[in-house]
Amino acid sequence: MANSGGAVYRSGWIAIVGRPNMGKSTFLNQVLGQRAAIVTPKAQTTRTRIVGIRHQPDGQMIFLDTPGIHPHHDHALNRIMVQSAYSACDDADVILYFVAAGSGVTVEDWEILARLSSRRAVLFLVINKVDSRPRPTLLPLVATCAAEAKRRGLAIAEFAMLSALTGENVAPLLATVFARLPKGPPYFPAEQWTDQPERFLAAEIVREKLFLHLQQELPYHVAVQVEGFAEGDGRLDITARVLVDRTAHKGIVIGRKGEMLKRIGTAARLDLERFFSCHVFLGLQVVVRKGWRGDTRLLHALGYAEGEDDRAVS
Repeated sequence: MANSGGAVYRSGWIAIVGRPNMGKSTFLNQVLGQRAAIVTPKAQTTRTRIVGIRHQPDGQMIFLDTPGIHPHHDHALNRIMVQSAYSACDDADVILYFVAAGSGVTVEDWEILARLSSRRAVLFLVINKVDSRPRPTLLPLVATCAAEAKRRGLAIAEFAMLSALTGENVAPLLATVFARLPKGPPYFPAEQWTDQPERFLAAEIVREKLFLHLQQELPYHVAVQVEGFAEGDGRLDITARVLVDRTAHKGIVIGRKGEMLKRIGTAARLDLERFFSCHVFLGLQVVVRKGWRGDTRLLHALGYAEGEDDRAVS
């Protein structure tokens, strides 16, 4: 397919995969030039597949940001998260597997790469966070990874080093990935940059603030469900429930005299106003929902269950 200028038009699907906290969502936001996925220092922040669409004159790059692949499948939410990551790779044209320069490629990474290597997609190994390792050691690290991949018989087509946070070497990687995409039509209209509905994006922004304000393991026991989302008189009214697993967690989220919930709500409201470019009223209620991480029906309602194949989008 050619565009109006006669050049070949390419479009394809790129899965961003890796263990938790490898900078995958930071990379997606860097590529798009705006935020499609929430980012926190905590592992397993991303819970479902996020689509981000990068438009350019000669093509369309559709990125699939995925939850971190991890071995703990003790409840339905974790199983859905890992399934979502692998499912994104099934029909991808390119798979970008992210590791951190500081830790290199672990035994667990090689096991996951072996599983991904059997896919039809072109597989890249992306070494992120290059600022966390002395520069003179980076090229030897790539050489070691390439030699180990060859020893294991893994079909890794490209090795890349970058910093998703600063954008270093992101442009060369995008050019290499784009060249690997097939000829094809645009799958999304030019003005669309994600497939996520506004209600989901609002819930994710609130959940990001919960992750940033709550300590230790509590954020992993918390979810956000937007119940009301209405525009009117130049403002956006959003009401949401913060779901917690235990009664004790409710008290922690609310805090003494409601101070914690107030801080979370204020931070979320200000971010929502920047995101939607309008005044926002945000109402939050904390509700105990025991065992919510194992409730598949509720997880589907929260947007964490697998959905339809995006290639059906016209």
